[in-house]
Amino acid sequence: MKIRYILIISVLLLFGFGSLSKLFESDKIAVLEIKGVIENPKKIINSLADIKNNEIYKGLIVRIDSPGGTVGSSQEIYSFIKEIQKKIPVVASIVDIGASGGYLIACSAEHIIANPGSITGSIGVISQYYDASKLLSDLGLNIEVLKSGEFKDSTSPTRPLNENEKKMLKSVLEDIHNQFKNLVKKERNLTADQLDFVSKGQIFTGFQAKQYKLVDDLGGILLAKKYIENKVNLIDLKFEYFPKKKERLLDQVLPENINFKNVSSIIFKKIFFLYTP
Repeated sequence: MKIRYILIISVLLLFGFGSLSKLFESDKIAVLEIKGVIENPKKIINSLADIKNNEIYKGLIVRIDSPGGTVGSSQEIYSFIKEIQKKIPVVASIVDIGASGGYLIACSAEHIIANPGSITGSIGVISQYYDASKLLSDLGLNIEVLKSGEFKDSTSPTRPLNENEKKMLKSVLEDIHNQFKNLVKKERNLTADQLDFVSKGQIFTGFQAKQYKLVDDLGGILLAKKYIENKVNLIDLKFEYFPKKKERLLDQVLPENINFKNVSSIIFKKIFFLYTP
């Protein structure tokens, strides 16, 4: 019985010390890492909510290493970061790639920093569809489709797109592209001519991006830290990284240089280099 009471008291003391330590936590800079293809932003949004609701975070650095992703997810993350910027300074720091949707998210920050050799830009939208009708025909397959609207089976791989479908899809892409362009124009304070030049879907190095006003400074996370510390008049702020990582047994066993996450990251950077939006 005594052992059980000792265990209960020990657990309560641990919780007590944990709660007290949180009360005396020092001021920090939150670092939100956005890596890989942007889709299903649940973890990112949850992390942003935690940062927004905790007064110990005096600034936010959004570390971007992404070729882009889905349109809605990129826009949702952008909007949430804009809300946080009302409370604390936000800096975007582009690591290797901050293109397309990755650059859209960077525009939510009040200050954008990129490494000179970073890849950014790709202010455009791409959509690809596949026509497998000839292959199906060669295989002797005939697919019949029943539909209630003219465009309901648009983009079906069983047949080529007709002219009306191409016009419809082109109008959707142009609308999304205009949304992207207007956002960049507003956040980066570009003229119509400057916007027209940078929004043709091309990519830029960080060095070029600074020349074209797509980024503000050349450097990395330490420069971003210095910017925030100057803005809030504090020094030696510690970093706290988001989303919080759960350590796996496999990660502890494998050496860091053969971590499978590192390998997959390199592969995806090449495959999704100019991913949408």
